[in-house]
Amino acid sequence: MKINITKDTLLEGIQIVSAGVSSRTTLPILHNFLMEAQGGKLKLVRTDMEMATIHYVNAEVEEEGSITVPIKEFSDIIKNLPDDKEINLYSDENNKFHIKSGKSKFWVIGTPKSEYPAIPEVERANSVSLDPLLLQQMIEKTAFSASTQETRYILNGLLWNNTAEKFEIVATDGGRLAVASHEALPGSQEFKIIIPTKVLTELCRYITIAKPGKDSKIEVNVASNQVSFMMNETTFISRLIEGNFPNYKQVIPTKKNIGFEVFDKELLASTRRAALCAGEFGSVVKYKLENNTLTVSSNSQNMDFTDELPIEYTQEAFDAAFNPQYIIDVLKNISSEKVSFSFINASQPVLIEPVGDATFKYVIMPVRA
Repeated sequence: MKINITKDTLLEGIQIVSAGVSSRTTLPILHNFLMEAQGGKLKLVRTDMEMATIHYVNAEVEEEGSITVPIKEFSDIIKNLPDDKEINLYSDENNKFHIKSGKSKFWVIGTPKSEYPAIPEVERANSVSLDPLLLQQMIEKTAFSASTQETRYILNGLLWNNTAEKFEIVATDGGRLAVASHEALPGSQEFKIIIPTKVLTELCRYITIAKPGKDSKIEVNVASNQVSFMMNETTFISRLIEGNFPNYKQVIPTKKNIGFEVFDKELLASTRRAALCAGEFGSVVKYKLENNTLTVSSNSQNMDFTDELPIEYTQEAFDAAFNPQYIIDVLKNISSEKVSFSFINASQPVLIEPVGDATFKYVIMPVRA
Protein backbone atom coordinates (compact mmCIF):
# COMPACT_ATOMS: atom_id res chain seq x y z
CA MET A 1 0.00 0.00 0.00
CA LYS A 2 1.36 3.41 -0.96
CA ILE A 3 -0.58 6.68 -0.99
CA ASN A 4 -0.18 10.46 -0.81
CA ILE A 5 -2.71 12.55 1.09
CA THR A 6 -3.15 15.95 2.74
CA LYS A 7 -3.04 16.33 6.51
CA ASP A 8 -6.48 17.95 6.79
CA THR A 9 -8.16 15.23 4.73
CA LEU A 10 -6.57 12.43 6.74
CA LEU A 11 -7.28 14.03 10.12
CA GLU A 12 -10.94 14.60 9.29
CA GLY A 13 -11.29 10.96 8.30
CA ILE A 14 -9.58 9.74 11.47
CA GLN A 15 -11.84 11.99 13.56
CA ILE A 16 -14.96 10.50 11.98
CA VAL A 17 -13.99 6.84 12.52
CA SER A 18 -12.26 7.20 15.90
CA ALA A 19 -15.03 8.63 18.08
CA GLY A 20 -17.82 6.60 19.58
CA VAL A 21 -16.10 3.23 19.36
CA SER A 22 -15.41 1.85 22.83
CA SER A 23 -11.75 1.69 23.88
CA ARG A 24 -12.57 -0.81 26.62
CA THR A 25 -11.63 -4.12 25.06
CA THR A 26 -9.53 -7.18 25.79
CA LEU A 27 -8.83 -7.66 22.07
CA PRO A 28 -5.67 -5.69 21.15
CA ILE A 29 -6.63 -5.59 17.45
CA LEU A 30 -9.64 -3.41 18.32
CA HIS A 31 -7.25 -0.61 19.29
CA ASN A 32 -6.35 -0.50 15.60
CA PHE A 33 -8.23 0.79 12.61
CA LEU A 34 -8.12 -0.47 9.05
CA MET A 35 -6.83 1.52 6.09
CA GLU A 36 -7.42 0.20 2.61
CA ALA A 37 -6.31 1.98 -0.56
CA GLN A 38 -8.47 1.19 -3.57
CA GLY A 39 -9.64 2.97 -6.71
CA GLY A 40 -8.31 6.42 -5.89
CA LYS A 41 -9.83 6.39 -2.41
CA LEU A 42 -8.59 5.58 1.08
CA LYS A 43 -11.11 3.54 3.06
CA LEU A 44 -10.96 3.96 6.85
CA VAL A 45 -12.70 1.42 9.09
CA ARG A 46 -13.09 1.17 12.87
CA THR A 47 -15.12 -1.30 14.91
CA ASP A 48 -15.59 -2.46 18.50
CA MET A 49 -17.67 -5.51 17.46
CA GLU A 50 -20.90 -3.70 18.33
CA MET A 51 -20.73 -0.80 15.89
CA ALA A 52 -18.54 0.03 12.94
CA THR A 53 -17.76 3.22 11.04
CA ILE A 54 -16.64 3.24 7.42
CA HIS A 55 -15.44 6.44 5.78
CA TYR A 56 -13.82 7.16 2.40
CA VAL A 57 -11.41 10.03 1.75
CA ASN A 58 -9.71 11.18 -1.43
CA ALA A 59 -6.09 10.20 -1.85
CA GLU A 60 -3.48 9.69 -4.54
CA VAL A 61 -3.12 5.91 -4.62
CA GLU A 62 0.21 4.76 -6.05
CA GLU A 63 -0.16 1.18 -4.88
CA GLU A 64 -3.34 -0.48 -3.60
CA GLY A 65 -3.27 -2.46 -0.37
CA SER A 66 -4.37 -2.53 3.25
CA ILE A 67 -3.06 -2.51 6.81
CA THR A 68 -4.30 -1.87 10.34
CA VAL A 69 -2.46 0.42 12.74
CA PRO A 70 -3.03 1.66 16.33
CA ILE A 71 -5.42 4.57 15.96
CA LYS A 72 -4.24 6.63 18.94
CA GLU A 73 -0.54 6.53 18.04
CA PHE A 74 -1.25 7.15 14.37
CA SER A 75 -3.59 10.06 15.10
CA ASP A 76 -1.05 11.68 17.44
CA ILE A 77 1.63 11.43 14.77
CA ILE A 78 -0.54 12.96 12.03
CA LYS A 79 -1.63 15.84 14.29
CA ASN A 80 2.01 16.81 14.87
CA LEU A 81 3.17 16.72 11.25
CA PRO A 82 3.71 19.99 9.33
CA ASP A 83 0.48 21.62 8.11
CA ASP A 84 1.83 22.59 4.68
CA LYS A 85 3.40 19.29 3.62
CA GLU A 86 1.84 16.34 1.83
CA ILE A 87 1.88 13.09 3.78
CA ASN A 88 3.31 9.94 2.18
CA LEU A 89 2.11 6.63 3.63
CA TYR A 90 3.32 3.16 2.68
CA SER A 91 3.55 -0.31 4.17
CA ASP A 92 6.32 -2.85 3.64
CA GLU A 93 6.44 -6.65 3.64
CA ASN A 94 7.11 -6.70 7.41
CA ASN A 95 3.89 -4.79 8.21
CA LYS A 96 5.84 -1.66 9.08
CA PHE A 97 3.73 1.37 8.21
CA HIS A 98 5.89 4.31 7.16
CA ILE A 99 4.76 7.92 7.56
CA LYS A 100 6.70 10.71 5.86
CA SER A 101 6.02 14.45 5.69
CA GLY A 102 8.75 16.84 4.64
CA LYS A 103 11.87 15.75 6.52
CA SER A 104 9.86 14.04 9.30
CA LYS A 105 9.69 10.25 9.19
CA PHE A 106 7.94 7.74 11.44
CA TRP A 107 7.05 4.11 11.26
CA VAL A 108 4.67 2.05 13.36
CA ILE A 109 4.05 -1.67 13.48
CA GLY A 110 0.77 -2.66 11.88
CA THR A 111 -1.10 -5.89 11.29
CA PRO A 112 -2.61 -7.33 8.11
CA LYS A 113 -6.26 -6.83 7.20
CA SER A 114 -6.89 -10.58 7.66
CA GLU A 115 -6.50 -10.15 11.44
CA TYR A 116 -9.11 -7.38 11.66
CA PRO A 117 -12.73 -8.30 12.39
CA ALA A 118 -14.89 -8.64 9.29
CA ILE A 119 -17.39 -5.80 8.88
CA PRO A 120 -20.93 -6.98 8.05
CA GLU A 121 -22.37 -6.11 4.69
CA VAL A 122 -25.08 -3.47 4.63
CA GLU A 123 -28.46 -5.11 4.08
CA ARG A 124 -30.66 -2.82 1.98
CA ALA A 125 -33.90 -4.82 1.72
CA ASN A 126 -35.79 -2.43 4.06
CA SER A 127 -34.44 0.99 3.23
CA VAL A 128 -35.77 4.51 3.77
CA SER A 129 -34.32 7.97 3.09
CA LEU A 130 -34.70 10.73 5.66
CA ASP A 131 -33.83 14.39 6.04
CA PRO A 132 -30.64 14.21 8.15
CA LEU A 133 -31.39 17.44 10.04
CA LEU A 134 -34.88 16.24 10.92
CA LEU A 135 -33.51 12.90 12.10
CA GLN A 136 -30.81 14.65 14.12
CA GLN A 137 -33.44 16.80 15.83
CA MET A 138 -35.61 13.80 16.70
CA ILE A 139 -32.62 11.95 18.19
CA GLU A 140 -31.15 14.87 20.13
CA LYS A 141 -34.51 15.80 21.64
CA THR A 142 -35.04 12.28 23.01
CA ALA A 143 -31.65 10.62 23.59
CA PHE A 144 -30.99 12.45 26.87
CA SER A 145 -33.80 10.42 28.46
CA ALA A 146 -32.19 7.05 27.70
CA SER A 147 -30.60 5.08 30.53
CA THR A 148 -26.81 5.05 30.94
CA GLN A 149 -26.78 2.19 33.45
CA GLU A 150 -25.23 -0.97 32.04
CA THR A 151 -27.59 -3.10 34.13
CA ARG A 152 -30.57 -1.69 32.18
CA TYR A 153 -29.24 -2.65 28.76
CA ILE A 154 -32.62 -2.65 27.05
CA LEU A 155 -32.98 1.05 27.99
CA ASN A 156 -29.48 1.94 26.69
CA GLY A 157 -31.02 2.47 23.29
CA LEU A 158 -33.77 4.37 21.51
CA LEU A 159 -36.87 2.65 20.24
CA TRP A 160 -37.70 3.34 16.60
CA ASN A 161 -41.33 2.45 15.99
CA ASN A 162 -42.47 2.83 12.39
CA THR A 163 -46.11 2.03 11.65
CA ALA A 164 -48.52 2.84 8.85
CA GLU A 165 -49.72 5.85 10.88
CA LYS A 166 -46.49 7.44 12.14
CA PHE A 167 -42.80 7.14 12.94
CA GLU A 168 -41.69 7.59 16.56
CA ILE A 169 -38.37 7.69 18.38
CA VAL A 170 -38.64 6.91 22.11
CA ALA A 171 -36.21 6.98 25.03
CA THR A 172 -36.67 6.21 28.72
CA ASP A 173 -34.61 5.41 31.81
CA GLY A 174 -37.57 4.30 33.89
CA GLY A 175 -38.07 7.67 35.59
CA ARG A 176 -38.70 9.76 32.50
CA LEU A 177 -39.80 9.33 28.92
CA ALA A 178 -39.23 11.29 25.70
CA VAL A 179 -41.16 10.74 22.45
CA ALA A 180 -40.55 12.38 19.07
CA SER A 181 -43.22 11.78 16.41
CA HIS A 182 -43.25 12.23 12.66
CA GLU A 183 -45.55 11.27 9.85
CA ALA A 184 -45.22 7.71 8.50
CA LEU A 185 -42.07 7.12 6.46
CA PRO A 186 -43.06 6.78 2.79
CA GLY A 187 -42.20 3.53 1.06
CA SER A 188 -40.89 1.74 4.13
CA GLN A 189 -41.99 -1.45 5.81
CA GLU A 190 -43.21 -1.33 9.39
CA PHE A 191 -40.51 -2.01 11.97
CA LYS A 192 -39.92 -1.80 15.71
CA ILE A 193 -36.26 -1.82 16.71
CA ILE A 194 -34.02 -0.65 19.55
CA ILE A 195 -30.85 1.14 18.41
CA PRO A 196 -27.94 1.68 20.86
CA THR A 197 -27.67 5.30 21.94
CA LYS A 198 -23.96 5.51 21.17
CA VAL A 199 -24.30 4.94 17.42
CA LEU A 200 -27.08 7.54 17.25
CA THR A 201 -24.92 10.01 19.18
CA GLU A 202 -22.12 9.49 16.67
CA LEU A 203 -24.55 9.82 13.79
CA CYS A 204 -25.68 13.22 15.12
CA ARG A 205 -22.06 14.30 15.57
CA TYR A 206 -21.31 13.32 11.99
CA ILE A 207 -24.35 15.18 10.64
CA THR A 208 -23.07 18.32 12.38
CA ILE A 209 -19.62 17.85 10.78
CA ALA A 210 -21.08 17.11 7.33
CA LYS A 211 -23.32 20.22 7.27
CA PRO A 212 -25.94 18.66 4.96
CA GLY A 213 -27.92 20.88 2.58
CA LYS A 214 -31.69 21.09 2.36
CA ASP A 215 -31.83 18.38 -0.32
CA SER A 216 -29.48 15.96 1.45
CA LYS A 217 -30.73 12.55 2.49
CA ILE A 218 -29.52 9.89 4.87
CA GLU A 219 -30.27 6.29 3.96
CA VAL A 220 -31.41 4.09 6.85
CA ASN A 221 -31.35 0.32 6.32
CA VAL A 222 -33.12 -1.93 8.82
CA ALA A 223 -32.32 -5.66 9.00
CA SER A 224 -33.17 -8.42 11.45
CA ASN A 225 -30.17 -7.82 13.71
CA GLN A 226 -28.54 -4.63 12.48
CA VAL A 227 -29.17 -1.10 11.29
CA SER A 228 -27.02 1.05 9.05
CA PHE A 229 -26.90 4.74 8.18
CA MET A 230 -25.35 5.96 4.93
CA MET A 231 -24.65 9.57 3.97
CA ASN A 232 -22.08 10.94 1.55
CA GLU A 233 -18.87 8.92 2.02
CA THR A 234 -19.71 7.58 5.47
CA THR A 235 -21.53 4.50 6.75
CA PHE A 236 -22.40 3.57 10.33
CA ILE A 237 -23.37 -0.04 11.09
CA SER A 238 -24.65 -1.17 14.48
CA ARG A 239 -26.10 -4.22 16.13
CA LEU A 240 -29.62 -3.84 17.43
CA ILE A 241 -30.52 -4.31 21.10
CA GLU A 242 -32.61 -7.43 21.56
CA GLY A 243 -35.50 -7.47 24.00
CA ASN A 244 -38.86 -5.90 24.70
CA PHE A 245 -38.98 -2.15 25.15
CA PRO A 246 -41.44 -0.96 27.85
CA ASN A 247 -44.99 -0.11 26.75
CA TYR A 248 -44.39 3.61 26.57
CA LYS A 249 -47.87 4.50 25.33
CA GLN A 250 -49.54 3.48 28.59
CA VAL A 251 -47.25 5.87 30.50
CA ILE A 252 -48.28 8.99 28.59
CA PRO A 253 -51.13 10.72 30.47
CA THR A 254 -54.35 10.97 28.49
CA LYS A 255 -56.27 13.04 31.02
CA LYS A 256 -55.37 16.60 31.90
CA ASN A 257 -57.13 17.54 35.13
CA ILE A 258 -54.62 20.20 36.10
CA GLY A 259 -52.34 22.25 33.88
CA PHE A 260 -50.52 25.47 33.19
CA GLU A 261 -48.34 27.14 30.57
CA VAL A 262 -45.09 28.94 31.34
CA PHE A 263 -42.23 30.58 29.46
CA ASP A 264 -39.54 27.97 28.93
CA LYS A 265 -36.48 30.14 29.63
CA GLU A 266 -37.97 31.55 32.83
CA LEU A 267 -38.80 28.15 34.29
CA LEU A 268 -35.45 26.72 33.17
CA ALA A 269 -33.55 29.49 34.94
CA SER A 270 -35.65 29.17 38.08
CA THR A 271 -35.31 25.38 38.19
CA ARG A 272 -31.56 25.64 37.74
CA ARG A 273 -31.40 27.98 40.72
CA ALA A 274 -33.53 25.55 42.71
CA ALA A 275 -31.15 22.71 41.84
CA LEU A 276 -28.31 24.63 43.50
CA CYS A 277 -30.08 24.29 46.83
CA ALA A 278 -31.52 20.82 46.39
CA GLY A 279 -28.46 18.87 47.53
CA GLU A 280 -26.63 16.09 45.68
CA PHE A 281 -28.53 13.05 46.92
CA GLY A 282 -32.27 12.69 46.47
CA SER A 283 -32.48 16.26 45.16
CA VAL A 284 -36.01 17.60 44.76
CA VAL A 285 -37.55 20.72 43.26
CA LYS A 286 -41.08 21.60 44.34
CA TYR A 287 -43.70 23.30 42.20
CA LYS A 288 -46.78 24.86 43.83
CA LEU A 289 -49.68 26.24 41.80
CA GLU A 290 -51.94 28.81 43.46
CA ASN A 291 -53.59 32.14 42.58
CA ASN A 292 -51.99 32.60 39.12
CA THR A 293 -48.54 31.91 40.56
CA LEU A 294 -46.06 29.08 40.18
CA THR A 295 -43.83 28.89 43.23
CA VAL A 296 -40.56 27.05 42.65
CA SER A 297 -38.72 25.95 45.80
CA SER A 298 -36.04 23.64 47.13
CA ASN A 299 -34.08 23.14 50.31
CA SER A 300 -31.28 21.12 51.82
CA GLN A 301 -29.65 20.97 55.23
CA ASN A 302 -27.76 24.23 54.68
CA MET A 303 -29.67 26.06 51.96
CA ASP A 304 -33.16 27.20 50.96
CA PHE A 305 -34.62 28.67 47.78
CA THR A 306 -37.97 30.08 46.59
CA ASP A 307 -39.02 31.85 43.41
CA GLU A 308 -42.33 32.91 41.86
CA LEU A 309 -43.38 32.94 38.21
CA PRO A 310 -46.67 34.36 36.85
CA ILE A 311 -48.99 31.82 35.19
CA GLU A 312 -52.69 31.48 34.47
CA TYR A 313 -54.03 29.20 37.20
CA THR A 314 -57.20 29.66 39.25
CA GLN A 315 -57.94 26.13 40.44
CA GLU A 316 -57.31 24.76 43.92
CA ALA A 317 -53.76 24.87 45.26
CA PHE A 318 -51.66 22.03 43.83
CA ASP A 319 -48.20 20.71 44.75
CA ALA A 320 -45.82 18.39 42.90
CA ALA A 321 -42.14 17.53 43.29
CA PHE A 322 -39.56 16.32 40.76
CA ASN A 323 -35.94 15.48 40.19
CA PRO A 324 -34.71 18.92 39.03
CA GLN A 325 -32.27 17.49 36.48
CA TYR A 326 -35.11 15.73 34.69
CA ILE A 327 -36.98 19.03 34.37
CA ILE A 328 -33.82 20.90 33.29
CA ASP A 329 -33.00 18.35 30.59
CA VAL A 330 -36.45 18.74 29.04
CA LEU A 331 -36.54 22.53 29.20
CA LYS A 332 -33.10 23.03 27.67
CA ASN A 333 -33.93 20.68 24.77
CA ILE A 334 -37.51 21.61 24.02
CA SER A 335 -36.79 24.68 21.81
CA SER A 336 -40.13 26.38 22.40
CA GLU A 337 -41.01 29.78 23.80
CA LYS A 338 -43.70 28.33 26.05
CA VAL A 339 -44.26 24.86 27.48
CA SER A 340 -47.32 23.24 28.98
CA PHE A 341 -47.44 21.02 32.08
CA SER A 342 -50.41 18.65 32.43
CA PHE A 343 -51.23 16.59 35.52
CA ILE A 344 -53.82 14.01 36.52
CA ASN A 345 -52.80 14.33 40.16
CA ALA A 346 -49.64 14.84 42.21
CA SER A 347 -48.74 11.13 42.28
CA GLN A 348 -49.12 10.53 38.52
CA PRO A 349 -46.56 11.46 35.83
CA VAL A 350 -46.55 14.98 34.41
CA LEU A 351 -46.80 15.51 30.65
CA ILE A 352 -44.63 18.33 29.30
CA GLU A 353 -45.15 19.57 25.74
CA PRO A 354 -44.02 22.54 23.66
CA VAL A 355 -47.02 24.83 23.19
CA GLY A 356 -48.31 24.64 19.63
CA ASP A 357 -46.16 21.63 18.67
CA ALA A 358 -47.41 18.06 18.98
CA THR A 359 -44.12 16.58 17.71
CA PHE A 360 -42.49 16.10 21.10
CA LYS A 361 -43.84 14.75 24.39
CA TYR A 362 -42.01 14.37 27.68
CA VAL A 363 -43.20 12.45 30.72
CA ILE A 364 -41.57 12.68 34.16
CA MET A 365 -42.42 10.70 37.26
CA PRO A 366 -42.91 12.80 40.40
CA VAL A 367 -40.91 12.17 43.57
CA ARG A 368 -41.81 12.39 47.22
CA ALA A 369 -40.89 15.76 48.66
